[in-house]
Amino acid sequence: MKFLKKVGHALQTRGSAYVFFVLSVCAFFFLKSAEWTYGWIAALYPLGNNFVPTLLGIIGACIVMTFLYLVFSAFAGTRKANTKGIRVINTLYIVFAVLGVTTFFYTAVLLFGLDSGISASGFARGLKALTEYLLYIGLAFGLGLVFVFCADMKKSFQALLSVLIVCCLVLSATYFSTSVEGAGKNENLPAIAMQSENVAKDASVVFESLKEGEKADAANLLTDDSKCWTAQAPNRTPAEGQEDINNSYVELQLAKESEINTAVIEEVGNQTQYFRLQAFTDGAWKTVYQSEKIQSMRLCSFDAVKTSRIRLSIDKFRDTDTPVKIKSLKLYNEPTRETNNFEVTAYQRLDGDVPTEILAKGTDYVRNYARYYDVYSTVIVFAAVHWDTQGQMQFGEMGEEKFAQEIAALKEIISYRSNPSHEVKLIVTALADGTWGDGHNGVNAYMAKYWSSIADQIVAFAAKYDFDGVDIDWEYPQSAADWKIYDQFIQKLHTDLKAVKADAIISTALSAGQLGLSQETYDCIDQIQFMAYDGNDTDGYQSSLQQAEEGLRDFVQNGADIHKINIGIAAYGRPINGTPFWAVWRDLKEANYWNSKYYTVADGNQIYEGTFCSPALAGDKTAYALFSGAGGVMVFRVATDKTMDDPNAVARGIENALHRYVENW
Repeated sequence: MKFLKKVGHALQTRGSAYVFFVLSVCAFFFLKSAEWTYGWIAALYPLGNNFVPTLLGIIGACIVMTFLYLVFSAFAGTRKANTKGIRVINTLYIVFAVLGVTTFFYTAVLLFGLDSGISASGFARGLKALTEYLLYIGLAFGLGLVFVFCADMKKSFQALLSVLIVCCLVLSATYFSTSVEGAGKNENLPAIAMQSENVAKDASVVFESLKEGEKADAANLLTDDSKCWTAQAPNRTPAEGQEDINNSYVELQLAKESEINTAVIEEVGNQTQYFRLQAFTDGAWKTVYQSEKIQSMRLCSFDAVKTSRIRLSIDKFRDTDTPVKIKSLKLYNEPTRETNNFEVTAYQRLDGDVPTEILAKGTDYVRNYARYYDVYSTVIVFAAVHWDTQGQMQFGEMGEEKFAQEIAALKEIISYRSNPSHEVKLIVTALADGTWGDGHNGVNAYMAKYWSSIADQIVAFAAKYDFDGVDIDWEYPQSAADWKIYDQFIQKLHTDLKAVKADAIISTALSAGQLGLSQETYDCIDQIQFMAYDGNDTDGYQSSLQQAEEGLRDFVQNGADIHKINIGIAAYGRPINGTPFWAVWRDLKEANYWNSKYYTVADGNQIYEGTFCSPALAGDKTAYALFSGAGGVMVFRVATDKTMDDPNAVARGIENALHRYVENW
């Protein structure tokens, strides 16, 4: 009996009340974070979908009760009388404290997957989901400590007031930064300007596939608030009266039959792993678009179709426990528009597809190859020259005479394009690292000493071969001193090159993660080749639209003019784990127009799972560049793409988008 009394007294101290309060707060946010468990919880417990809200309410009551008891203990100190009322309060407190501890362990099991054993991946997943709530948990820790260590009411009040002021400041700053960051990832991505009406605005939901216990919420697709259509994973049993299917889809009835060629889909999160957009036409459902990723905002470009019924189908989910949250679906019929300065730039080496060898294959082959130059408006000759350690230009084994022959042959091939009035500019990458066996960052050493004389040689080189400009691919400056040299170098190049040829182009290849240029230098650059590839996301995709969107935002925030930025498109693939292999799209036998991910890529005596930029995605990037006001798109590189007689050429995807939206390309 004495032992139980001691335990009871120990539980009623300020320290214990603080612990129970903190554990209850943790339990609340653990449950909020473990959203992927909600589906099976609803199927398992009698309350169904009401179980989680009910449990959150119970945990909330535990937080309130333990906090009030902590405050009461701090103010009353040792003067708590052993009255009937106090005993009732103590009893209620003990009940809620036990509930708080119980729910803490229960929610910890849910969040960190402890029911399947202790694992690093389980903890990593839980912590990632909990990240957005860590600040609130930290504030609860701090707020509770006020009443643990303050000895009297006056000091407690003063400390509480201080903590509340700090909390308000921190929360305000957090709200502001979260708004900016959230907007940076979503709302503040460069806006797209559509010229047509959203024909889905007055649509209605006529069917939504439902799983057991799932509530119909597809109507949220058609609103402008933050509510979402929560598409459930297909492994769950269907709702009564519904077909057991392998996807989750919603069918919309448009207000009237309309022609559409563009869709904009917004997702909260990154759960979609494959989706389709279908239109009912000629008495059957026709897939007009399909791809793997949606993410924050997916712009889908496709051939125009006339319909009054649309389906959005989520076919693959990241996991079976977390629903896909689609915030909105908008449909447009975008007209062609005049654009005089939109660029489609492509890097081209003189080896691989050797110009003189192409010419030797005959007129038919040359004409087909020259179809590239009906799409491209700027060709950048890449990896033809390099620099020795003394800052002198070199032509490698090719030699300058052979270089001159190949440049002449390339110009002749370009002249075979089917549209002679389509202007094609020819510029040369005059500085790059990583192309001659010296590895990346080789430029840093010789540029530190010889940047001024290198600029002089480049100007003379461009003038000698009458190039329309020069490209600089410095990957990458490593220090503030390197970036200062980059600034001085570009500014000198600009002054000297424009003096020789007023309309000469200065191009730079840059990554959104490596930006240290001054505003004066940005002003000297005519085209920025944004390398929107090689940036494997969570799922290993290395050239996604999301990467392009976020990178474009970062460039603009860093001072670049959006009208000068060409969004990069990779005509090659990379393993999803980022290992150093570069598969060629031209050699991918199973390549198709829609898919970017392939599971048995053969490359370099390896078989791996890799991702590419599909022709459809290349078209989407082109449309996004056009609608966001970017300068254009850039392809790396010509020899890795399929030739234009193949409908699955990356350049065909770009061309299709240009024909949909640009007049007289």
